[in-house]
Amino acid sequence: MRAEASNVGLKEFIRRSLDGPVMRELDFDLKLSRQLRRLTSEYSIHFNPQEIICDDATADAIWQAALQLLERVGIYNVDTNRVVSLPSKEVEAAAAGAPKEFTVGEGKDAVTIKAFDHGVKVPPVILAQPAKSFHIKGSVQAFVAKLMEAYVSDAGPLGDLARQLENELDGIPYMAETPGEMIWARAVVRWKRAVADLLGKPGLHLGSAEVTSLPAILALYTEKGLLHRFNSQISVSLIPNLKLNWDRLRLAYAARSLGVYRSCSADPVVGAYCRNSEEAAVVALASVLGSMMYAGDEKTVQLSTVDREGNRTAKAPLQASSAARRSIERNLGIPMDGIQNIIKNGLGTSLSLYELAALTLAQSASGWAWSWRYPCAPGPKGEYTVDLDYKFVTKISRGATGLSREKTNELVAKLLQLYENRDADGGKPFAYYYDIKTLTPSMELVALFDRVEEQLQRLGVPMG
Repeated sequence: MRAEASNVGLKEFIRRSLDGPVMRELDFDLKLSRQLRRLTSEYSIHFNPQEIICDDATADAIWQAALQLLERVGIYNVDTNRVVSLPSKEVEAAAAGAPKEFTVGEGKDAVTIKAFDHGVKVPPVILAQPAKSFHIKGSVQAFVAKLMEAYVSDAGPLGDLARQLENELDGIPYMAETPGEMIWARAVVRWKRAVADLLGKPGLHLGSAEVTSLPAILALYTEKGLLHRFNSQISVSLIPNLKLNWDRLRLAYAARSLGVYRSCSADPVVGAYCRNSEEAAVVALASVLGSMMYAGDEKTVQLSTVDREGNRTAKAPLQASSAARRSIERNLGIPMDGIQNIIKNGLGTSLSLYELAALTLAQSASGWAWSWRYPCAPGPKGEYTVDLDYKFVTKISRGATGLSREKTNELVAKLLQLYENRDADGGKPFAYYYDIKTLTPSMELVALFDRVEEQLQRLGVPMG
């Protein structure tokens, strides 16, 4: 374990949260709003409406605007009603301490992730999760119920564990900030670890802890055989609109004490507080940089944007997230995690594959270094695909490696025409397309992927 260079960032956040300027939250919101609009004008940040991937000059302007936003506005601690001041030199120094590479997993399952470099032309690393383990975000009960449907009824290798978890969880609801959150989180990780062992991959990286409350985090990291430094990461992020509270700082302190990599993330809404994609890009970058200040040295980046309808693959959120990512790639050069598991359309629809293709192309041109979120792209019904999504995204990401910005913009524009203004198609249930016990896809689903891949190739999308 590498020693942390300093504890200045976290200590200063605590001090400034206690003795920084007092301000009403409404006044902070107004100041942030005015400065955000002023800075996008000062730095002439205007996206070309015909492009998704912005040019170098715009990406660099977003970097400077984000630094100035933090310096002029700071971060608001809602628990103390004080502003944490953040001079741009301090922000740049803290961000520069992030590693240019890191290793996830352990033993034969370890993988080293390096910052993406367009000149080297190495595709992003896509880490598969346990093939029989999938977590429906926001509905852990559904996750366990589906798996128990597959294993409790027979004498399969995980049958005993499934029955044990069913008894432990019986009657206990999954509710944030309650003991139920801790019990459910522990059950989910126990299942994922068991599946990884069954697959012969005991050192597999299991992704980010799916909970954010400190008691639930401690429940996962203090019990032997669950999560630890090498098989997971902990999300360290601000509250939207450059705010935090003591819970965020407590979580960051715990993550650093546990020696777990911190994922500094942001997810602003386009069309709400941020009027447009340009403002969302600046806020997203500022949010990531702000969380880097107190996350410590061992950190990665995960960044996305969403519109008011919850879409991440529409034009505006794609523009915003791509621009912020390009800014990080050009000015910071650290590994960025890709978002691949939140789309609008459901399982078994061509629209969902167009979305995945557009998202993959946009991120491939914007510093995407790795992703651990597959399998499982949830549609409106919470349904999931498994192995075919892995292969689909891997093919496109490999084909897109080294693709020019201009060509990427051309291809994403074609894909947007296929799905952006269409009504969402919820698809069909998971069990319709997959054998629930073997997770083998149906020939109907395989044929759909084949047809879409052929169509994408006709459009000019490269497949690796």
